[in-house]
Amino acid sequence: MTDFLARLPGEFVLAVVAVWMLVESGLLVGVFLPGSTTVLALGFLAGRGVVDVPLAAVVIGAVSALGCQYGYLRGRSSSWVRARVGEERMRRLESSLDSRGGAAVAVSQCVGVVRTLVPRLAAGAGVSHLRFTLCNVPVAFAWSSALVFLGAWSGAAYQRVETVVGFLGLPLLIAVGVAVLIVRWLRRRAAARS
Repeated sequence: MTDFLARLPGEFVLAVVAVWMLVESGLLVGVFLPGSTTVLALGFLAGRGVVDVPLAAVVIGAVSALGCQYGYLRGRSSSWVRARVGEERMRRLESSLDSRGGAAVAVSQCVGVVRTLVPRLAAGAGVSHLRFTLCNVPVAFAWSSALVFLGAWSGAAYQRVETVVGFLGLPLLIAVGVAVLIVRWLRRRAAARS
């Protein structure tokens, strides 16, 4: 599967993942989509040269932040939050987000399902758009960069391990074979003495 994906045009792969992340972070259906694993996979492909690693990190950070901005605006322009959450819970949420809104928005960027919901909740709770943006955008870029670079590094590490195992494979196989023959010989010898 990796070889198939590695043969696809880099621009196509990046565009598909960008749309995926925009939907994952901006639309409610994103609750059901894996975001972090998708970005790690993109990083893995970037490590294999399919896409430029820094470009992938910047594009994914931008679309993730953009999706969260869309979610925030949807949460502000509709009353679905109050209708779904209820007045009492909404008052507690507003109180909590009022005191810890920035931290909640920043941390939510790193957690899949929460990344989709918190922008709407923050907007419904009255967190200002400027405060939301200042907490969301830098973390979106840091999150995407960390995952893309981690995916690229893990891909490079896999290839190094694969190369080392390839070089050591035959000698290791011979050593295991010799060890099995010696153990069999020793068991036969011990059985013959008994």
